[in-house]
Amino acid sequence: MKLDHPLEAAREAAALFAIGSLSPDEARAFEAHLESGCAVCRAELEAFSAVTTDLAGLAPPQMPPPGLRARVLTRIVAASDPDDAVVVERGGVRFVRSARLAWEAAAAPAVDVKTLSVDRERGYVTKLVHMAPGASLYPHRHADVEESYIIEGDLLVADVLMRAGDYCRAEAGSIHTGVTTRSGCLFIAVCSLRDQVVADT
Repeated sequence: MKLDHPLEAAREAAALFAIGSLSPDEARAFEAHLESGCAVCRAELEAFSAVTTDLAGLAPPQMPPPGLRARVLTRIVAASDPDDAVVVERGGVRFVRSARLAWEAAAAPAVDVKTLSVDRERGYVTKLVHMAPGASLYPHRHADVEESYIIEGDLLVADVLMRAGDYCRAEAGSIHTGVTTRSGCLFIAVCSLRDQVVADT
């Protein structure tokens, strides 16, 4: 790049450099040109850099999705200490430290899940389900056997009130309607990935 270039060329190069649009070779050439003492390009770059800084500040703040911080921290811990990872796979055995998993919003309001395992070959998922007081699940048809075990709280299923320690098995083709909790609950569910939401009956 020559020192006797036209002003328009200086502005174009400085603008592209300021927004990071030059190729690596072009960027290195422009940096070398600046080091050679071109005051024109230096001034243009300073002007464009000020503008790009202001533009960055004009962007509206964006809230990160729920659980992002917990997922990032979980990955950092797993990367720094494999023996302290959230999920450990050893010799065909899977260990999950669920307390370190982030809750994810489920389809139904006020219901969150932690996915412990997904068996895509069999079409099954094992998950922890947390329901806030008064929350309900959408009516759904079971594509395969579903098993649920209540860990804490209460869960009303088919007019049967379940409490901690209670177990429910729903056969393939059966429909769960009116699944709700009074005081909130936590349960583990093993269910099909192919379950379908149905109209309330």
